[in-house]
Amino acid sequence: MLKKIGFIAVMFVLVTVSSFAQEVQTPQTKAKNAVWLIGDGMGPGTMGMFMQGVRLTTLPQYPDKQSVLEKFIQTSVPGMYFSNTYDTIVTDSAGAATQMATGVLSRPDYIGVDHEGKPVQTLLEEAIKQGKSVGVVTDVYVADATPSGFLAHTQSRSEKYDIARQLVNSGAQVILGGGLKYFTQKENKKLLKEAKKQGWTVVQNAKELAKVKEGRVLGLFAEEGMPFYGDMERYPQVPTLKEMTQKAVELLSQNKNGFVLVVEAGKIDWALHDNEAGPSMWEMINLDETLGYLWTFARQSGDTLVYVNADHETGVPVFHYRHLDEETFKHKSGQGEMLYGGNTDYVNYPYYQKIFAHKHLLYYVYPEFKKLPQEQQTAEKLQSMADGAMGGHVDLHLDGEVPDYDDLIEHLNEALGLVWATGNHSSGMLLGVAYGPGAQEFSGVYHNTDLKGKFERVLGF
Repeated sequence: MLKKIGFIAVMFVLVTVSSFAQEVQTPQTKAKNAVWLIGDGMGPGTMGMFMQGVRLTTLPQYPDKQSVLEKFIQTSVPGMYFSNTYDTIVTDSAGAATQMATGVLSRPDYIGVDHEGKPVQTLLEEAIKQGKSVGVVTDVYVADATPSGFLAHTQSRSEKYDIARQLVNSGAQVILGGGLKYFTQKENKKLLKEAKKQGWTVVQNAKELAKVKEGRVLGLFAEEGMPFYGDMERYPQVPTLKEMTQKAVELLSQNKNGFVLVVEAGKIDWALHDNEAGPSMWEMINLDETLGYLWTFARQSGDTLVYVNADHETGVPVFHYRHLDEETFKHKSGQGEMLYGGNTDYVNYPYYQKIFAHKHLLYYVYPEFKKLPQEQQTAEKLQSMADGAMGGHVDLHLDGEVPDYDDLIEHLNEALGLVWATGNHSSGMLLGVAYGPGAQEFSGVYHNTDLKGKFERVLGF
């Protein structure tokens, strides 16, 4: 608890010391376009771990050892906000997206409806009425909670087939992500045919997406969620979040009245739920590269607001020092870790290198291990398979025992000097950062239900 309180205090200092950013923002208070980039589950702890990790690790993506996110924060307007729902302190993605999109209090599991279950107009629906083009882009599935909260209305996020139909009929111009099955199975077997009749161009791979130059596009690139970013080299036919975002901006910006685009980096949350730091950091790279494109577009256009935030916090990962018993102390000393204060391990910088080397989730490795013949399911084999996923050796101290998946993750995090507050969502305050015309609207402390009104004022609705 003290760790979380301390980190929140640091983030409040960030808000204060970054007030200079308002001086470098354009004095223009109205924006023609707005892009809302949401890192699902991306709490301040995850943002801090990513930015510090880039500083302390040699990564080819960051020769100057500074992430786009850090640079963006330093030249933008930050604020802090709460995410509680109508009657719960902790939210899920559905309730959070609904509250951000509609500006009213709702409940977990609800999509585009208030706490009584009544449909409420969303920011994107208002933008359509104002003559702007709108779109949603996600690297999970388009009928998932966050994109649905901006274009659909239902009392349960689980009604994905209904949500898919609502998306097709929403009036949006661009919908890109995964979730093909919800448009092709059960009662929606003819939905894509209907979509084409309505003027949608339906695409299912990167080449088809690249060919689209105008009009409405519905891109569905996976049966459910799209591949994790650390695995993308295995799926060259699947566009990245950045590539989907570039195409969305290209198409939406053809409207002389402007556009509003919501982009979700959704698998940050998935990796954080599994308490696997490496894959979550690769999903942060995914968001960071997308932010780099959007920030460049905003600087060049001069009339585009970019806002970056999270729907909620997941996991709350932090490094911690720990006192080692004599046997562990000898083992770690033999491996060359830096120790101070006798047997106290304060976790040295190379641990970040180990985290960023870990691209592939053990969540998927472990079932493959369990499919092996029984005689091959040994601790040594599990260690070997884990090393392959982690891009190098991390001693998991299995001691001849084969743990279940949850215990394996405990071994991993103990080896890396990491602790997690939870495998679920938390109630921690969140950081939002705005750049461009009207960015000052997003400073200070507020609630996520205030966000719709802020966007509306900046866009002149």
